[in-house]
Amino acid sequence: MVHWRLLLVATIAVCATNGEAKSTASSRSTAAERTGRYKSLLTDYFALPRHPYLNEVNWINARAGIVSEFEKILHNVPNTTMEIQDFHTSISFVPNIATEIKGKNIIVTFAGRNRGKAGDEILVIGAHYDSDASVLISIDDNGSGVVAMLEIARGLADAIVNRKAVLVNTIMFVAFDIQNEFSDGMAQIGGSSFFVKEKLATILDSQPKPSFLGAIILDSVMNYNSSEGSQVLPNGFEKSFPEAFSQIQANLYKGNYLAMVTKERLRSLQLDYSIAQEWNRTDTQQRYPLYQLEIRRTAASPALFEFLKQDHVPFWNFENNPLSAVLLTDTSTYTFKPRMSISITDKKFYNLIIFFTLKGKWRGIQRMCGITICNSTQLLTADRLNMLDQVVVTLERFISQSHLDGD
Repeated sequence: MVHWRLLLVATIAVCATNGEAKSTASSRSTAAERTGRYKSLLTDYFALPRHPYLNEVNWINARAGIVSEFEKILHNVPNTTMEIQDFHTSISFVPNIATEIKGKNIIVTFAGRNRGKAGDEILVIGAHYDSDASVLISIDDNGSGVVAMLEIARGLADAIVNRKAVLVNTIMFVAFDIQNEFSDGMAQIGGSSFFVKEKLATILDSQPKPSFLGAIILDSVMNYNSSEGSQVLPNGFEKSFPEAFSQIQANLYKGNYLAMVTKERLRSLQLDYSIAQEWNRTDTQQRYPLYQLEIRRTAASPALFEFLKQDHVPFWNFENNPLSAVLLTDTSTYTFKPRMSISITDKKFYNLIIFFTLKGKWRGIQRMCGITICNSTQLLTADRLNMLDQVVVTLERFISQSHLDGD
């Protein structure tokens, strides 16, 4: 069952302007200001693991921090709402062992001028805020995705309030609870599935029917490593993603890229092309390659299935009408889950299991730190914060082209 609570509503009208596209990235803040903000948010809310079962206090604190940041962002912003979507699910933290969890999605809606009209093209930007139990990866997976989402929302709010831009089409920012990876082997669902089935489906069924531009899912987007050989690829990657494999090989297996995961024959072409175009315009020095990984049915492999567990998949699986969605990820934090049939009641023992499964990271814990042991805040280097900023500025510019009329 899903329950809703309305947290904040602003209903001031926004006046139309001359219709020119406005970049939310320009004149709002400097790169130094933004990266300073990323570091602060990641340290305050996401430096500690947020596993819903093992790290409940950290998990709840992160949720409260996200709500607090959204409240600041939405202050005086017209036509916005923030809602909490409560849901219950059974999740497999260890295969074949179910744990009952109460999750809470945080949903912020910036209603566009076309809201309630057939011409509305809804865009969703989402990121999960819970994490595995690892102290080291939780700041990237997925503190980085949530912080990027918050900053994009902040830029949009600034464009509307301070620069009098007009939001033409609706944008929804969603902090998903209970990542889909936790449902492995249990035929259960995480927060993104509840959002798509209960919230988004209702909106898309309303009259007059709006259209859906797509969903952009941010899942681990700041693990940058320019060292040769720092990127490890899973079995079958060359079969499932031959174009990307050739690019990574030519790049000497550096872990300095971001991957954009798409699905063949799905209407994400407009989304893919536009994001790639803005990415290349923003990354003028070509420091951060963007590689496209297209999911094809004819190219199944263990590598392919690693990209069928994240929060873009519920959009692809929507009823009989798959929805456009892309996943942006640094590919570094997908785990090879432990396979065991035991009863785990001791949280310390479970933490030990989690520790020994971290060896499967594609850019690796040692590759992230450059040393044998480090803590999560040591991952906040200038290179990684700048990669995170590349994601933010790219998507701000994408929004300015697809959803904003400027002043």
